[in-house]
Amino acid sequence: MAHGLSNSDMKKELFDDQTTLDDKLDKLAEWIKESKHFIVFTGAGVSTSTGIPDFRSGMDTVLPTGPGAWELRDNNTSRSKKAVVINDMHKAIPSPTHMALVELQRRKILKCLVSQNCDGLHLRSGMNPKYLAELHGNMNLESCSKCDAKYLRDYDAATGRLDHYTGRKCDKPECRGQLKDSIINFGENLPKEEIEKAFRHAENADLCLVLGSSLTVTPAADVPLRVARRNQKLVIGNLQRTPLYTMATVNIHAFSDTIMQGLMERLGIPIPPWIVRRRVRVTRESTSDNKNYEILIEGRDPDNTNIPFTLFKSIQVDSEGKTIKQMNREPFIFEISKKNADPINIQFHFFGHYNEIPFNLNFTNINDVPQEDELYLFYNPMIGQWRKTKNPDDFPL
Repeated sequence: MAHGLSNSDMKKELFDDQTTLDDKLDKLAEWIKESKHFIVFTGAGVSTSTGIPDFRSGMDTVLPTGPGAWELRDNNTSRSKKAVVINDMHKAIPSPTHMALVELQRRKILKCLVSQNCDGLHLRSGMNPKYLAELHGNMNLESCSKCDAKYLRDYDAATGRLDHYTGRKCDKPECRGQLKDSIINFGENLPKEEIEKAFRHAENADLCLVLGSSLTVTPAADVPLRVARRNQKLVIGNLQRTPLYTMATVNIHAFSDTIMQGLMERLGIPIPPWIVRRRVRVTRESTSDNKNYEILIEGRDPDNTNIPFTLFKSIQVDSEGKTIKQMNREPFIFEISKKNADPINIQFHFFGHYNEIPFNLNFTNINDVPQEDELYLFYNPMIGQWRKTKNPDDFPL
């Protein structure tokens, strides 16, 4: 069973004074510049500034989100109404820490991000899944129990069921296996692909930075332990002391955002703003009677075209002065006559976690619809604006 910290000394929150913090960040910045294989290990502490509570912060925590979930349970109490907590994790905006890590990965400074978090924020922030190992799953990810195909959803795919079955089936006609959520419960084995990736990078790492983790849950916590046992640099950024405290090269007692903002300043790398990233595939093919075109609209992972991504709550198609198709579930397929010479407007309606406005994809006529094409949509929730582009890296708005 999941549990909080039993040692009262481990619950105490410590804060480095500014001079000590500056010295530690100066060292860390230099080590990152010298590093050949830098990895980061994150826990729930990197998401508390987004409004998502952690698990093991003490009853007297300074965090606005309040005590950790297990701490509340162990003390048989509930979260205070004064706690600053987001009600829907899908509305959480990635923190400066999330975005700093994305930028370090984009610049090939960060070789791998290993995370215990299942809130989906690392992927949502723009972290390339090739360089991410999510050891405890992702609330937005499910996979086929037969062929292992992965599916991302812009909603909570986790069911809470012990067998993990979601009730959905694999899209592949030759498979149609049952889908399972990816959440790892206590006592369950970690996903083989993810844990092997994590330990492979731990074996190569010359520097590991831990952010916001109590390092009490194994085998996940064995990843930074492996780095320390290889006599490589282990830097732990956490308010509380961890079981690896004495093995760390440096322990930094500060908020994750404080650490990463100070670190990025020293590296001379700006932290990018966060935007919503969407990838859409459009295909057109003739029907069997050759009278119509069949149009298929699909979402895809922005960084991996092989992973379908459920992006749309509904799609509306207008042409000939009227709505010719209203679709409220996948697959989003519709037919239009080859004789149709009128403009076509395809309106995407999203799940609206960030109050995304609908997006209109316009074509002058049916022949203007590509046989196969992909486009990227970037949405800035601060200004309520979409931008369409063909370049996946052309994301600033």
